[in-house]
Amino acid sequence: MRNLTLSFHQFFFKPVDQFPLVFLRISIGLFGLLQCLLLSSEWFNLYGVNGYVEWFISYDLFSIKELPSIVGLANFLMPWGVTDNAVVVLITSIYVGALIGVTLGWHTQKMLILAWLSHFMLCNTAMTFGYGVETFLHVGLFYLIFAPCNFYLSLDKLQGRVSQMGATPEAGFIIRIIQIHLCLVYFNAGIAKMMGDDWLQGEAVWYVIGNANYSQFDLSFLASIPIIPKLLTWWTLLVETAFPVFIYWNLTKRVWAINIIFLHIGIGLLMGLNMFALIMLLLNIGAFWWQIFPKYWIKFKTFCITTERFEWPVLS
Repeated sequence: MRNLTLSFHQFFFKPVDQFPLVFLRISIGLFGLLQCLLLSSEWFNLYGVNGYVEWFISYDLFSIKELPSIVGLANFLMPWGVTDNAVVVLITSIYVGALIGVTLGWHTQKMLILAWLSHFMLCNTAMTFGYGVETFLHVGLFYLIFAPCNFYLSLDKLQGRVSQMGATPEAGFIIRIIQIHLCLVYFNAGIAKMMGDDWLQGEAVWYVIGNANYSQFDLSFLASIPIIPKLLTWWTLLVETAFPVFIYWNLTKRVWAINIIFLHIGIGLLMGLNMFALIMLLLNIGAFWWQIFPKYWIKFKTFCITTERFEWPVLS
């Protein structure tokens, strides 16, 4: 029993350097800004009062009315003469500004809270357009709120606002929780796929690459080589379902880490879900690679922190 307790404590609370969380902080901040840029031309169509799905429809059918949304805030501010579009601009500005603060590590935890809350309001306003990208971006922001992630590459450190230095049990705990979250996601995805005959029979990948709504390339020649899409289908099932076991086993963890990277690259290339593939790549790299590829991770960290030698802008 004592050994079990020690193993549990070692797994969850072993001090871990903050750099994986710093990587996630910066990469998720930049990812959110990139997404805003890519969607900027359609922003009011997605979130505006007269967008693709008008507010009176989306709010009644899809939004969770008890939780914050742009529609709810607009209704609250209406007596003061604040227009609906002004509220969209306000929440968007807070979100973008908070993401910049997160990326720069300026009042990091406060900026993470603002980014998470404003992102929640955006999602709860246009839930019909959300999919895995929104979910995992939101999850990443949520975990980082509780994470020590400003020891490296942050204005907080330069201005003396960092209280937790280097390796901490808190960093180890948050990283483990993110790892477990990803393990549960992949395991659940694999089990759910196994409930469909198209996956068990090896036909699912062919349905995707043969579907004009998803396929980005003409891969019709694979119809004459059916074993390839079959093997890819079963490979996907194996990689996802066995992920919680083989990502921790020393004999297989490197192979599984690389396989999950290839899986998401394939999703991005073959299905055009580039942003979903990117957010999953970032989460996997930040959560696992420091542990699985320590030699390369240390080199990467050393390269990154050399930027701290340069002069950063002074913000109070």
